[in-house]
Amino acid sequence: MPNRPHRTNKKLSGLAATAALLATLGGTSAPASASTKVTLTLQLQPNTGSISSSDNSVIASLTSQYEKAHPNVTVNWLPVTTTSITTANATLVSQASGGDAPDVVWEQYNPLLSGSIPAGVLQNLKPWLEKPDPYVPGNKKWLSLFAKSLLPYMTSPNGQMQILLGSNVETGMFYNKADFAKAGIKSAPATWNVFMADLAKLKKAGITPFFYAYGGLCNPSWYERLASTELLHGVLSKFMVDHSQVTSGTDVVSGIEKGIISMKDPRYAEVWKLLAALKPYMAGGGSSYDACSNPNTTTPPLSPQPGFVQGKYAIVWGGTWFIPQLGAAGFQGKYGIFPEPMITKATTPFSSDVSTVGVIGGPNGTGQWSVTSQKADHSMTPAKTAVVMNFLAWLFTPKHLGAFVNNANLGDIPTEPAAPTPSIPGMSSLVPKTNPPTVVDIALDDVLTTNTTNTGLRDLTEFLDNGESFTSFASQWDSNLQQGAVAYAAQNHLKLSSYK
Repeated sequence: MPNRPHRTNKKLSGLAATAALLATLGGTSAPASASTKVTLTLQLQPNTGSISSSDNSVIASLTSQYEKAHPNVTVNWLPVTTTSITTANATLVSQASGGDAPDVVWEQYNPLLSGSIPAGVLQNLKPWLEKPDPYVPGNKKWLSLFAKSLLPYMTSPNGQMQILLGSNVETGMFYNKADFAKAGIKSAPATWNVFMADLAKLKKAGITPFFYAYGGLCNPSWYERLASTELLHGVLSKFMVDHSQVTSGTDVVSGIEKGIISMKDPRYAEVWKLLAALKPYMAGGGSSYDACSNPNTTTPPLSPQPGFVQGKYAIVWGGTWFIPQLGAAGFQGKYGIFPEPMITKATTPFSSDVSTVGVIGGPNGTGQWSVTSQKADHSMTPAKTAVVMNFLAWLFTPKHLGAFVNNANLGDIPTEPAAPTPSIPGMSSLVPKTNPPTVVDIALDDVLTTNTTNTGLRDLTEFLDNGESFTSFASQWDSNLQQGAVAYAAQNHLKLSSYK
């Protein structure tokens, strides 16, 4: 989270392309006729501003080309004013309740696959994706344009595909090369044991080793995903119900009710004990920072990048979007990147010794869209759906996908191997070479309820900021999990006793 672009199929122009696509897909509803005006509403990606911003200049150009070829189609792009998928989804659900949702919405695979979007809000796109992209000559199946390792992230537990994923964004540890040299560290740590030893070396050399930003959900939810995926991998069969790429709310409820996802279970408690062991090496003030904040932000939560550039700490946990941002700050060449170290049995007997490269990142970059249903968007007729999918097919030709992903300059990697991809130093080590294991998300990524997520972050902040004992933290954490399980079960009509 690829090389030669295909040429656009210019024979499919105007609404004839829509009719051709609908016919190809076996649709029975007539597409928009020459006299029918169709207006599409689509959400832009977060952090990109309006359609007139420089980050969206390629999308604007592609839209203009499409509208010129399809004179009865008008495309209105809506800016997304939040960077929180939790907030965005809450807004979506509210709009859907009145049938006023946009035609195409920003979405992320994790909350979608974990079941946080009520059934019936989004359409199943699989019938469209199983047929050709009409703008790619010779293409027989739209799905074939995507990397195969991506498909599990697009597939819900019920087999539907309710999301298109345009690019990958990966996470990793960014380190100051000069600090590592001063501490005598000659290579990046590959395992958690070596990572901890290197943190000790940095501290001994008088260097603040590590900045863990927990004023927002990024670093905390990444850690939970990393450690829970590794330490619970061996017991997945005991609580997995939906068998998706990412644990669903039902899976988590099952694990909580079975006592597996509980601080009373030593395997799960180990997740948080390993984090507690990092506390002596963390820089202070982490509760005022968020790894996903823009470096130019002047009010909390702040970005940890300026402090990293100023040499205040040796390691910061970030994502591939740091690469262009650190370059803009003049720090290019002064840092290195390594994947999150693997938690092996040398660190804890609860390790499953599976590679967790890629489990935190994945297809969370530019180009994450879902199409709303007629229930959520009363204007979304079958004919309008055909127009929407035709426009998305235009955007998702490899040439166009690569162009708009790279235009945003966010360090994202297109999900289609044929899409043009920029050369990003250090990126290759962060990208998984094989499919990652089942991703285990529990409390901090909106898998159960928004309240569970927010309460979990507050509990974690209290634990890291104020010297709260692990026993007290564990009790509060378990209480939050139990309440989240009850709330999720009530919302989704689950009988808790059936998961005992």
